Amino acid sequence: MSLSSGRGPASLFIVYICLMWIGSGRVGITALTSTERLTSRHESNWAVLVSTSRFWLNYRHIVNTMSIYHVVKRLGIPDSNIILMIPDDMACNARNPLPAQLFNNESHWLDVYGQDVEVDYRGYEVTVSNFLQVLTGRHDSNVPRSKRLMSDASSNVLVYLSGHGGDEFIKFNDVEELLAQDLADALAQMAEKGRYRELLMIVETCEAATLLQRVSAPDVITIASSQKDEQSLSFKSDPELGMSLIDRFTYQTLAFFESIDIKSAATLADLFGTYSYEFMQSHFSYRMTNAALRPKDVKLTDFFGSVADIRTTSDRGPQDIMYHGDAQMGRYMAAYIDEDAPWDIDSTLMQPDMSNESIMMWKIFYTAPSPSDSGILNREAIRAWSGFMALCSLALYMLIAHIRMKGYRTSWGLAPEDSSLVS
Repeated sequence: MSLSSGRGPASLFIVYICLMWIGSGRVGITALTSTERLTSRHESNWAVLVSTSRFWLNYRHIVNTMSIYHVVKRLGIPDSNIILMIPDDMACNARNPLPAQLFNNESHWLDVYGQDVEVDYRGYEVTVSNFLQVLTGRHDSNVPRSKRLMSDASSNVLVYLSGHGGDEFIKFNDVEELLAQDLADALAQMAEKGRYRELLMIVETCEAATLLQRVSAPDVITIASSQKDEQSLSFKSDPELGMSLIDRFTYQTLAFFESIDIKSAATLADLFGTYSYEFMQSHFSYRMTNAALRPKDVKLTDFFGSVADIRTTSDRGPQDIMYHGDAQMGRYMAAYIDEDAPWDIDSTLMQPDMSNESIMMWKIFYTAPSPSDSGILNREAIRAWSGFMALCSLALYMLIAHIRMKGYRTSWGLAPEDSSLVS
């Protein structure tokens, strides 16, 4: 009886500890899976490229998206791995003096619409619902395979959005809005369902950082063209079209990709170093959510290029000159390439009251690898060690219980090998 009364509370305590560890074990398992993903090469690349604006006055938003489309195709991602969503009314708009063509530079050297473009969602198909279904894979059964993002846990995914936005939203087709929380939930579902290995999301819109501030899914890198209360400004006004042709953030991104091929070792840090507030008139920002990597560790071709060995008949093609030999851009890049760009984690949105020193400590805790150099974040390592200590406690308790059992057998006059116990 004393044995039962003595062991009951202790047993309940041990069961409680085990349940707590199992409940938090998912995080540890996720961290381990994340580490394995970071140390292994991904097997496929996918891109979801979206222009969210319609109407002739938003010409530049489709051109932004089509320009990025040409970059990823040049670097080897096939159309089968690209989901292209554009309100397709610019090339054939009655106001377009250059029918069935789109240009991102007034030289009109390269038609970014072209003849080899595969649009998956066009016009009023470009909706918030369809975009979220593409990310999460929750389609109706009648949606064809060509309109689905068929990525898995070994895939790197690039998501690019361009359009009009504001504080925690981006407009779709001028009739609805994608909210920051909806986007964060969709990425969390993608992580839960194993739909990516790593994901890079780029947003070109006003107050873009606010759309991304709620993202908490693991192994997600987000890049925003502007911060809260900032506009994402246009560039390259064309007198023939009477329209701005492209946005400044995307234009400067394309300029950097001039020197990139599939074998390039250029990283996100290299790209960030070229962004200039003087040129863009907005502060870009980035976040690396629950990721152990840093910008200098992330190769651009891991998201913009193909995993397969792509061989072309020539070293360069017309898609390579995305700004068409623009002398002005050469001057801009020469002036700003060596400047310290204001790129950083968007700390003003995440922790508005933190000092610079506190922000630095916050970044170290949330982004630095653990001292064991296993690739698991410190906070995840704490959970793992907690589980380990719970197992040690359980083992110690079982050892003590075994010793006490032998003592009870002696006190009752039982043989050590006797399995019965008289109460």
